[in-house]
Amino acid sequence: MKRIALTLLTLLLLPLPGWSTALNLFVIQRNKNTNEVQYQLHVNDRCHIVSDQPVAAVWRLREVSPEKTEALSDLEQMAYGVINQQVTEHGVSFDLGVLDHFRPLDQRRITATVHYDPQTATCTPSVQTTIHGQVAALERIYVQADERLGRPKVRYIDVVGQSVASRPTRVVERIAP
Repeated sequence: MKRIALTLLTLLLLPLPGWSTALNLFVIQRNKNTNEVQYQLHVNDRCHIVSDQPVAAVWRLREVSPEKTEALSDLEQMAYGVINQQVTEHGVSFDLGVLDHFRPLDQRRITATVHYDPQTATCTPSVQTTIHGQVAALERIYVQADERLGRPKVRYIDVVGQSVASRPTRVVERIAP
């Protein structure tokens, strides 16, 4: 009996090959409410990307609870979903559906990489894009819109991050349709 208990304990402590986790990358916030679209990168226990579509978006329902999430609907996938994912050995680059409708953002790619720290066995993601002509770590996107019946009218989008220059500074770019 003791041998079985020890074997089960060992199995519980070892990482499983199919193990996967979602690392939070950045959010889209809106003026409508405090709920956010959370973008996540799916990796295994050694921080390796686990599929050919590793980036996904979910609702973080902050109006209910900070931990509560929900899948995007099909219509919401068209607006906020991840498109054109290209996985490489070191990361993934992709576009966002919501940004696809704004001319100044058509050619803007987002790149996510992840670093594994063997000392702490933790994965740390990094997300970069161009903000105001500078390579920057993307933190969030804010959408200001007027709510209407049917489809909201977007007034502007703010893309917010930190430049990755030798002296990082806050970078914000406002984009109007």
